[in-house]
Amino acid sequence: MSEPKLTDQQFSYVQHLQLERLLSAMQPITPHPEEHIFVTTHHALEIWFKHLIFDMKRIIAHLEAGEMTRAIWLLKRAGEIMRLAEGHWTVLETMSAADFLEFRSYLTGASGMQSHQFRELEVMCGLCETAGDAYRDRVEKAWPGLTTLYPVTLRKAFFSAIEKSGHSLVEIYRDRWNLFELFTLVENLFEFDRRFLSWRHSHILMVRRQIGIRARGTGGTIGQDYLGSTATFQFFPELWELRHDLTLDAGGEVVAKEK
Repeated sequence: MSEPKLTDQQFSYVQHLQLERLLSAMQPITPHPEEHIFVTTHHALEIWFKHLIFDMKRIIAHLEAGEMTRAIWLLKRAGEIMRLAEGHWTVLETMSAADFLEFRSYLTGASGMQSHQFRELEVMCGLCETAGDAYRDRVEKAWPGLTTLYPVTLRKAFFSAIEKSGHSLVEIYRDRWNLFELFTLVENLFEFDRRFLSWRHSHILMVRRQIGIRARGTGGTIGQDYLGSTATFQFFPELWELRHDLTLDAGGEVVAKEK
């Protein structure tokens, strides 16, 4: 890597972060002061989604190249980003439902469902492989070509790496101290999936707090129908089911899975 040329501009905080462009992106469309925290929250989430997409591409490449330690490190970060992202809903909930409903009518037609980055992140993590045809069809209708944008998803890269290791998931957990690298990979991946699921649940609770679960959203969907359908979305259901396998392996009892 060549050394960068040292100029005054490169040492300018404002220039480096392009603060004029970034901060001028706030364009309120309502007279209500609480629109500011609403827009700020969603701007922050979109910036984190952008970084998650950036890192997820690296993680997939590292897994394909067998560079486990690098993938593990970045997956740890991804889980922390989702933990932070969930906290954004807590901040937004400092806006009362009464305040939000005083400017919500201005937002008709705008919806978080229109976030291309969020859908891209879901697709690249492998949700099309686990959420069913209805999800895939909905994404493809909104963004033609997005469902096939990543031939190798995080799911595929992970399970390919596990297959190459020659160990089953149960074996990795049973012999975790001798297979610590694989064990850490699986744990960090599970934690990312768990954090993402927790983010979804907190989003649903935030919506219920602001407009109620039976209200029609600005994007036209009914909360209990659409949001309810996403509440169980998981990128790696196998890692959740693994907990049952481990319980059985330890002599515990597990009830049969509902069909």
